[in-house]
Amino acid sequence: MRPVKRRSQAPGGEPCGFTLLELICVLASVGILAALLLPALEHARSRVRATRCMNNVRQLQAGWMLFIEDHDDQLPPNDGTPEAGRNAAHPSWVAGWLRTARQSGDHSDGTNTDLLVGAAYAPFGSIGTYVLHPDVYRCPGDRSGRVRSMSMNGYLNGRGIWQSPEWLTFTRLDEIPHPAHTWVFMDEREDSINDGYFAVDMTARHVLLDYPASYHDGAGTVSFADGHVERHRWIEPTTSPPLHPGVHLSLLPRFTSATDRDLQWLTERTTMRTP
Repeated sequence: MRPVKRRSQAPGGEPCGFTLLELICVLASVGILAALLLPALEHARSRVRATRCMNNVRQLQAGWMLFIEDHDDQLPPNDGTPEAGRNAAHPSWVAGWLRTARQSGDHSDGTNTDLLVGAAYAPFGSIGTYVLHPDVYRCPGDRSGRVRSMSMNGYLNGRGIWQSPEWLTFTRLDEIPHPAHTWVFMDEREDSINDGYFAVDMTARHVLLDYPASYHDGAGTVSFADGHVERHRWIEPTTSPPLHPGVHLSLLPRFTSATDRDLQWLTERTTMRTP
């Protein structure tokens, strides 16, 4: 009877396989490589999400401009109420009212893509017939699970409580004196968004009403009335407070400083004073 070999041997008689020390070195090397590669991989994924977001906003902006071409230069309506876009009394570019997980009321609007692209809402100002895919309405960086993260400048044919008569509300494209300097669509944070109306308080420049998203390394995507789209990085910590999933920011302090650079950038590109 032959003896059982406990360890395989190389032709020269030397034992084969790894020693415990060699295994530890290999595992340590793998761990170091993973630690180096994972941040780079996540950065690459973040860049892909940012690129997809830019493409989404470009498609929304194209739909906005097609709507204007088909409606004698009239801007799509923009309603700031829970009934936005649902009927002729509240026309809006998009229908629905999003609620956070902890807010009371019907949460079904957060999963209803028909409110975005359904033909039934076209008579009430929806641009959904020009933007046919519902994924376009959401930034890939939004993790809320809801169907929309985009909002529109409330001073572009808006109907809401945050428009001051001291500032112009534009209803036609040819009324906008500086289209390249007037923003249209913007990512909005998941704990700020509800309707499709992004409110900016042009009078009290020390408070944020709605919060822009900063899902792309501190930046968000913004489109402008001339059709171009850009990524804008927000500077102030008050613009990008810690995310509060399920809690609406209206329940939290929202004051900034009188020298807030983000709010200055935003107000300068939202509208202009009434002559």
